[in-house]
Amino acid sequence: MLTISGEHDLSTAPSLRRRLDSLLDEGAVMVIDLSPATFIDSSILGVILDGRRRAADREIGFAVVHANGAEAVDRVLEVTGLRAELPVHARREDAFSAVSGNSG
Repeated sequence: MLTISGEHDLSTAPSLRRRLDSLLDEGAVMVIDLSPATFIDSSILGVILDGRRRAADREIGFAVVHANGAEAVDRVLEVTGLRAELPVHARREDAFSAVSGNSG
């Protein structure tokens, strides 16, 4: 589980990428929780999408959660169409169920 809280943009993207790399190296299923995030920009979405691609290449389950989070994050997920593409789950339990036993 990787929880992203607060505001994240181009300045925090490298740190987030390093954290994702570390988790991918462990080889465990990955759930990213955006619920506590108050703002994310396209660079953060790019890091998440790249993480999902690399997880799929390694056959590691990958899911995203956004439950009752900031409207700004919700809006970015809707406008970009990523809510459906990732997909984004409304509950952590649903995300963990989605990644257990599959490649996300």
